[in-house]
Amino acid sequence: MEQSSEDELESKQQRKVQKHVQVQENVPQEPKYDALQYALFLCYGHCTSTKADHKRNNKRSTRLLVLDEAVTPDFEHLIQTLSSKSPADGGAHIRVVLMNLDAGIFLEDRNRTYALFEKYWAIDMQDISLLSSQLVYHSQTINNGGQTYLEICYNVSEYLSYDEDNILSPESSLTLNVSKPGDMRLYHEYEPLYFRYNTTTGQTTYVLPNATLEHRNLLNSIGLTLSKSPPKMHPFTLHTVILSQTISARSKEIDDLYRRLLWIEHQIYQGSIFQDTNSERFTRYIQLSHKLSRNLITLEHRTQRDRSHIDRLLRDLDRLWKLANKHRPKKSDDSYIDISIHERVRDSLLCLKDSALDRERQIINLQRKTQIFVALLYNLITGHDSAINLRIASETANVSHEAKKDSTSMKIIASVTMFYLPATFVCSLFGTNFVALDTNGPSDPNFVVSKFWWVYLAFAIPLTGFTVFCFWLWRRWRGGHLLRAEREKYTV
Repeated sequence: MEQSSEDELESKQQRKVQKHVQVQENVPQEPKYDALQYALFLCYGHCTSTKADHKRNNKRSTRLLVLDEAVTPDFEHLIQTLSSKSPADGGAHIRVVLMNLDAGIFLEDRNRTYALFEKYWAIDMQDISLLSSQLVYHSQTINNGGQTYLEICYNVSEYLSYDEDNILSPESSLTLNVSKPGDMRLYHEYEPLYFRYNTTTGQTTYVLPNATLEHRNLLNSIGLTLSKSPPKMHPFTLHTVILSQTISARSKEIDDLYRRLLWIEHQIYQGSIFQDTNSERFTRYIQLSHKLSRNLITLEHRTQRDRSHIDRLLRDLDRLWKLANKHRPKKSDDSYIDISIHERVRDSLLCLKDSALDRERQIINLQRKTQIFVALLYNLITGHDSAINLRIASETANVSHEAKKDSTSMKIIASVTMFYLPATFVCSLFGTNFVALDTNGPSDPNFVVSKFWWVYLAFAIPLTGFTVFCFWLWRRWRGGHLLRAEREKYTV
């Protein structure tokens, strides 16, 4: 049984690693990307030890509290108790709430949690669900209870799936007369992020109603680390952390697609694709290329959406700065935003924007390569089919040549038959024996020739000549007719 293209890719890579293991020992390895370390770098603004950070950030540090619905004990109780505490009263400067639909929480508990958010935190989760139902970035400034808030809501990521069990055969319903297939159901799953900043108290709230496992683990680890050594953080710092994690996940997908394209390119350079005459293998190559092209289109769309979110966050960053300076109470350090930290967050967002642009350029290059490979595979299939057609034409020509030889032989046989046919006809016509064996005499038997033997020659020779003359006239007439038809064909 032949291996599939993906299995061949894995086996090729393993053999390649085993073959060049000695060469790669001397190559310096690049440092691996650590999501937690980079997130802490975005929070602290530098890479130092925990002790040094504690000494450096013991003044005006930011208290961060992460509440995970799945792992935090007394989750609902903490929502109620933290509602009345502002940063000035010892509450957290940044509150992060992580929830997930698949975390094993019952629907009644989820509705009760939503009611607690609306009662104690003045956050309507139904509005968040409504805003996050579309892939649109929302931001607004609201006044509630004499306090000014900046609210932002957008979807960090999107996941598209379809019901495979509900898809029937293409011959059943997916026809040209059907406007849309009723047996295919698509499912959109979003990961919304809600952000609210109180310009009066300086308190920041992040709510992720459908946080992925990667973001939950990352934010829980950040909350645990920063509780030991809290730095001075900007309200937008966690935006940079979450978006950097999202863009990093895009990079892994791009690297996987690039690895598969390199395998196809290696097959082309090696010449194995050109030597392969198996049409099923060509079909697998084309299916793999189309699958890569589809994934690249999806990645391009998501990367463009990430870049759009970063652009909107940069504009809201300026709005946040203006609102914080305008509505900041006098002699309040909790709502104070340091200009250096503010510029550092701006630089981090610009860096993420450049990273998204670089990912988009990589995706465009990979799309071009994929299109070239698909066109090359189609050309190879066309060349393969042309070679088959040439071989069939050559075999047909050989058969025609052999048939022509048989036709020539039949013509010779027909000519010989035509030559002897008149004499045979005359012989059978008369039915006369011109030569006989005389056995009636007393002596030995001997041949007796009739005195009318010349009658045979008198009829046979003229009839043979007449037949040949008629055949010659017919050939001449047919040749002239074909010549006139050929001239009329090429006459303009």
